[in-house]
Amino acid sequence: MNIYVLIFGTVIGFLTARFISAKKEGRQGRLKFIKFKIGENVLHIHHWLYGSVVLLVMWQVGFYNDFIYGFFVGMVMQGLMYKDFYYIFFNEKEYGKKYPG
Repeated sequence: MNIYVLIFGTVIGFLTARFISAKKEGRQGRLKFIKFKIGENVLHIHHWLYGSVVLLVMWQVGFYNDFIYGFFVGMVMQGLMYKDFYYIFFNEKEYGKKYPG
């Protein structure tokens, strides 16, 4: 394991996620949200969530690359900085009151 490559990947992942993602909670970033409407509720797949899934899958299949692991760790870290990071399944009207887009 090369710690410098891991740190570099983490910084690049963090900065990439910051550039692509919304600047504030409830706003649209450069990429469209991954969300599914289920009745009056919404299932929102945050980038920190799918980044975590990618890390788990890579770990399970035994794939390891310092830069790629660092990239996804940085992406997850950046996503967890939002105040609404835990809003995965929620009522869209209530969310809109709290974080007007």
